[in-house]
Amino acid sequence: MGEDDLTRDATSVGGAIAAALKRAEELRGLSDRPARVRIMTIFGDDRSGLTINARIAARMPAEHRAQEGLGTRCIPWDALDARAGEIVGLVDEVVGEVTLAVRNAPPVPRPSRLEDDLELAAFDELIDELGRTIIQSAFSVLETHPAKHVSRELGSEAAMLAALKFAALAAYTGHVGLNDAQDELRMAMGEVMSNMRASPELMCRQSLNS
Repeated sequence: MGEDDLTRDATSVGGAIAAALKRAEELRGLSDRPARVRIMTIFGDDRSGLTINARIAARMPAEHRAQEGLGTRCIPWDALDARAGEIVGLVDEVVGEVTLAVRNAPPVPRPSRLEDDLELAAFDELIDELGRTIIQSAFSVLETHPAKHVSRELGSEAAMLAALKFAALAAYTGHVGLNDAQDELRMAMGEVMSNMRASPELMCRQSLNS
């Protein structure tokens, strides 16, 4: 194979990838739930080759689970030149696959709205007890961690980020969608701000890392 052949092959594959990326952008503009398309090179495992992957940002755990194992196609390296013409079509294929999966994802009600025998008073008590335990754990870490001498504000920010990661995990395992989780966060922030306006002295008494 001569140098011209190599150049022609490389241009053919490169042109196909460029066309595939352009097609991905076109598809994004056609949907209110656009898929993110990635075209990746993978080496050294059973997926070694050019991989096309599509994913739609999930708004609820059910949408995340619905896309598991879907939206990925791979062309092995030794077949890439011959199959370069398929790349654009594979973008359509993976985007269509995850779009259909998200569209058909069954809505899963929050457990607190699903369980008929739920005792609301006991559930509220559980929430309060978990909240106190999390706060106590945060105080313990802030008092003993090597970075304990950070400012009160920085310690509070670290605690917030850790709590959000914990909340995201709890929301996922509890089938709580993003919209519900955001609503709960807004209500919690509103409650805190209301308490601070009513009793400013609580600010000093309840601040983390004080």
